[in-house]
Amino acid sequence: MSRRVSTRALVAHHVRSHAGGGAIVALLVFVLAVLAAAAPVALSALGDATLRDRLDSLPATVRDVASDNVGSSAFPQTGTAPFTEPRTTEQVWGSFSASVDQIREDAGQPLPSVLGPGRMVTRSLQNQILEGDGTRAATIAFDPAYEDEIRIVDGRMPQPAATYLTGASTGAGGAPLGNRIEVVLSAPSAEDLGWAVGEVRTVGDPRRFPVELELVGLFEAVDPASEYWDHVTSVLEPFVFDDGNEPRRVTGTAYAHPASLVSEGLSEEWSTLVWYPTDTGRIDGGNAEDAIAALHKLTAVSHTIGTMADGPGLLSLGFDADITATIENALAQQRATAGVIAMLLAGPIGVAAAVLVLGCRLILEGRRSSLRLLSARGASLGQLRTLLATEGALVGVVPAVIGAGAVILTAALVFHTAPSAGGVTTAVLAGFAPAVILLVLAPSVAERQVRADLGRRGSRLRLIAEAVVVGLAATALALLLVRGYSDGIDLLLAATPLLLALVACLLTIRLYPLPLAVVHDRARAGANLDAFVGSARALREPTLGVTPVLALVVGVSVAMSSGVLLSTLQSGVDEASRAQVGADMRAQGSLFTQDQLESVQQIDGVELSTGISGAEVATLDIDGVREGTSVFIVDAAALRAVQGDGPGMLPPGVSLEPVASGPMPMLASSDAAELIGDIENLTLDGVDAQLVGVSRGPVPIGGRENWVAIDSSYADEVLGRNQSAGTVLLTLDPDARTDAVEDALHEVLGQTVRIDTAEQVAADIQSGPAVQGVRWALLLATGVAALLSALAMVMTLSLAAGSRARVLALLGTLGAPRRSSTSLAVWEIGPPAAAAVIAGTVFGALVPLVVMVAVDLRPFTGSSVAPAYAIDPTILLLTLGGFAVLAVVLTAITLLLSRRVRAAGALRTVEEG
Repeated sequence: MSRRVSTRALVAHHVRSHAGGGAIVALLVFVLAVLAAAAPVALSALGDATLRDRLDSLPATVRDVASDNVGSSAFPQTGTAPFTEPRTTEQVWGSFSASVDQIREDAGQPLPSVLGPGRMVTRSLQNQILEGDGTRAATIAFDPAYEDEIRIVDGRMPQPAATYLTGASTGAGGAPLGNRIEVVLSAPSAEDLGWAVGEVRTVGDPRRFPVELELVGLFEAVDPASEYWDHVTSVLEPFVFDDGNEPRRVTGTAYAHPASLVSEGLSEEWSTLVWYPTDTGRIDGGNAEDAIAALHKLTAVSHTIGTMADGPGLLSLGFDADITATIENALAQQRATAGVIAMLLAGPIGVAAAVLVLGCRLILEGRRSSLRLLSARGASLGQLRTLLATEGALVGVVPAVIGAGAVILTAALVFHTAPSAGGVTTAVLAGFAPAVILLVLAPSVAERQVRADLGRRGSRLRLIAEAVVVGLAATALALLLVRGYSDGIDLLLAATPLLLALVACLLTIRLYPLPLAVVHDRARAGANLDAFVGSARALREPTLGVTPVLALVVGVSVAMSSGVLLSTLQSGVDEASRAQVGADMRAQGSLFTQDQLESVQQIDGVELSTGISGAEVATLDIDGVREGTSVFIVDAAALRAVQGDGPGMLPPGVSLEPVASGPMPMLASSDAAELIGDIENLTLDGVDAQLVGVSRGPVPIGGRENWVAIDSSYADEVLGRNQSAGTVLLTLDPDARTDAVEDALHEVLGQTVRIDTAEQVAADIQSGPAVQGVRWALLLATGVAALLSALAMVMTLSLAAGSRARVLALLGTLGAPRRSSTSLAVWEIGPPAAAAVIAGTVFGALVPLVVMVAVDLRPFTGSSVAPAYAIDPTILLLTLGGFAVLAVVLTAITLLLSRRVRAAGALRTVEEG
C-alpha cells in the first residue's frame, strides 16, 4: 500500500538531498554579505582612526587655533589726569576677552564646540635689568587666567600696580619713577637671574621714568605637562642664549598681575598671543570637511575687536589654524586608502561573482536528474523555475540576511555606529543573486546534454563579448591615466584592475591551446597513454573555462600586486625616514655651541657628526626680483661624509664646498628652485650665488618649504656672522648601541633635545592606522583571492567529475592503472592553470603601476615625493608563496577525494550523445 506524499514534503526532500552545492553557495553568499555590509563600516572606522592618529600626534602649538600679534591687548588711556589707583582685571581685560569669545561663537559649525574658550597672554619683551653687567633681562607676562596655571612656593601673588605713579615718586638715585610693579618668577628663572624674593630690579629708560620690578614670590607649575606651557614658553625655565661668540645672556619671564598691563614705563616691544584650545576628539570623519571649511573662513579675515575710540590697543585679530593642513592630509590619506582598497578588492569581488555562478551550476548538476524526471512527468518550466528559485532564496537570501544582521549587531555593539544603507542594501541584494542565476539557467536543466568536445567552432557572440571587455578595459585605463582617481568610490576606475584581468584571462584562454597542441602531437607519437588522453581532453574539452581561469589570473595577480605594493610602501617609508633624519641619528630642539658639537664627536659609538644651523631670514635677488627665503649654514664636506650616499639634505652628486672663484654654490628646496627657475643672475643677500642642486622630499631640517643652504665658509659674507647649530646629524659605528648614544647625547646637549633615528621614524609611520589598514587589506585580498581560486578549482573539478569518471572507468576496463585518475585531473587543470599563473604574475606586476598612477601613495610614506616601484623578495614570497600553498593544498585535497571511481556506476550514467 503506497502513501501519498504532499508537495511540501517532496520539495523538502528535494532541497535536503544533494545539499553540498547549496551549502557552498550559502557560505559564499554569507561571506559576500558580511564583506559588503562591513566594508563601509571598516573604511569609516579606518578613516576616523587615521584622522585621530594624526590629530593626537600634533603638539598644542599646531593643534590650537592661534593669533600671534605685535602690540598689547590694552594700553593706558591718555589725555586726562593720570590714574594713581590700580585698575581691576575686568576693567583691563573684560572687553578684549568678550570680543575673543564672540569670535569663537560666531565661527561656523562645528568650531564653537571644537574650540575651547580663548586663552590670552600679553608680554612686554626684553626689559633689560639695569643692575648688573647687562646680560640679564626680564619679560613681563600678563594673563587674566594665570593663577590657574601656577602655585606659589615662596612669597605671595602680585598685587595690581597703579597706572601711573605721581610725579613726586623717585627711584634709585632720585630719578623720577614711572611705576613699581610686583612680579613672580619660577624658581629656576630667579636662580639664573640671581634675584631673591623681596628684592627690586630696575628696567626701562634710566633717564626717563624707569620701572621698578619687585619680586614678591616664586612659583611652580600646577601641571608642568599642561599644554599651556607649549604656548607660553621660557617661563618655567629661563631662556639662555649662548653661542660661544658672545657673553651668556639670560632672559626670565615673570608674571605680573593682569591688571598691571596698563602700567607705564615697560619696554615698547609688546606681543599678544590669543589661542583657542582645540578639542580634536570632536572632529571625526562626519564633520571634518565642515571643520576645514569653517577654519578657512575663520582664518581668511581679520576680526575686529575694537576701535580707536576704545584706546590704542589691538584693533583686530587674525588667526592661524595649522591644524587645517593636518585634517586635509588625513582626509587625503583616507581617500587614498579607499582608492587602493577599492581597486584591490574589485578583482576578488568579480571573481566571487563568477564563483557564485559556478556554485549555482553545481546545484543544477546535482538536481539535473530529478529535475529532468519532473519535466518528463509533466512539470512545466515555470514550476521548475519556482522550485529552483525557492532553493536559491534558501541558500541566498537567508544567509545574506543573517550576514547583514551580524554586521549591524557588531557595528552597534563594538563601533557604536550603524552600517551604511548602501552596504546593507548591497548585502541583501547579493542574497537574491543565486535565485536569479538559477532562474536564468533553469531551461538548460530539462534539455539533453550534448557532447562538449564535438562541433566546437568560433562564436560571433564570443568575439563581440571579448571586444566589449577589451573596450571597457581600455576606456577605464584611459580615464585612469587622464583624470586619476576621483574622490569617493569611482566604480569604473576601481574596476580597472578587474577589467584588465578579464583581458588577461581572455588572452590566456586564446593562447594556451597553442603550446598544448604541440605537446599533444608529441604525446600521440609517444607511448604514454595518460599524456595522450589527458592532452586530447584538455584540447577538445577544456575543463577550465573562463571562470576558473579568471579566478586564477586575478588570484595570482592580486598576490603579486599585493607583494609589489607592500614592497613599494616599505621602500618608500624607509627612503622617507632616512631622508627625514639625514643620517643614522638626528638631534634637535635647541641651539648647540661649538663646544657641544665637539663633545658630541667624542661620544662612544659616534663615528662622524656635523651641525646644521637654524633658519635665518635672507633675500634672494632673482634677476632683479626680490624673494624672501630661509638660509641654512652647513659644513658641506662634513655633511656629505655624515649623510653618505643615502637620502638626506644633499642630493646625490651635489657639493656645496667652496670654489676658488666664481659664484657661491647654493642648494635650494623645490619651492625655492621654482622661484629661481633658469635665471643665472642670482644673489643671496647681495652675494653672487649659483644653484647647484635641488633637494626634493623630506630633509632633516624639518618641514620648511622655501629654503636654501650654503657652506659655512660663506656665512660671514652672507649673514655677517656664523650661526649656532640647530640640528646635529650623526653617523654611528657599526657596533654602537643606539640607546647608549642617546643617553650620552642627552647629557651633552640637554634633556629637552629630541633624538630621532631612521628606524624610529619608519616605525612611527608604519604604525599609523592608514598604513596598517592598507597592509592588512592587501594581505586579506591575497587570502580571499587564494580561497576563491581554490574554490573555483574545486568546483570545476566537481563539475567535470562525471565525464572524468566515465573516461577513467573505460580506461580501467582496458587495464589502465589507478594513478590515471590523478594524471587525468592534472591534465585537466594543469595547462590552463600554468598559463593563468604566468599571465597573472605578469599582470600582477603591472597592476601596481596602474595604482601608483591613479592613487597618491605619498600619505602612506610620509614623503612629499611619490615612492618608486620596488619588489622585495621576502614580501613577495609571503604573498605569492602563501597564495600558491593555499590554492594547491585545497585543490590537492579535492583530487585525493575524487580518485576512487566505481566503473559500473560511472558507465551507467552516460547521458551525452
